[in-house]
Amino acid sequence: MNEKVIVANKGLIRADFNFWVGRYLDKFYDNLENKKIVGNTCPKCGDVFVPPRKICGKCNEVIPLEENWVDLPETGILINYTITPYKVNDRAFRKVKKPQTIGMIQIDGSNTALIYRLLNLEPDNIKLGMKLKVEWEENTKGDPSDIRGFMKI
Repeated sequence: MNEKVIVANKGLIRADFNFWVGRYLDKFYDNLENKKIVGNTCPKCGDVFVPPRKICGKCNEVIPLEENWVDLPETGILINYTITPYKVNDRAFRKVKKPQTIGMIQIDGSNTALIYRLLNLEPDNIKLGMKLKVEWEENTKGDPSDIRGFMKI
């Protein structure tokens, strides 16, 4: 007969963990750390994706990991936006002191959009199609927060 020993402890346990986003986003985040935006191009239809992806959603073509990368500018246009009193960068639904404006920005030369905060823009001054530029964090670390947001050019 095997005896089992069960140990029970009361208290909090810290469990730090990381997760891997895959090879395509890993390459994208590595470039963000160097304050550079990259995308990848579908070899069949030519669409450019930011963030990059493995399979083209339009023609279902696999985009090879080591090919079809393009450097893109730090500029884009606003294609949609919303103003919210809630935090949107973590899982908690907590109100913020001042409403945030979140925009969908299509980077120049790409066919897709990134979603980031719009900085230093009053609601009356926001127009769809307006030109925006990346505002980088001073100290980048290779994750989405390297881009602080987008500002009007």
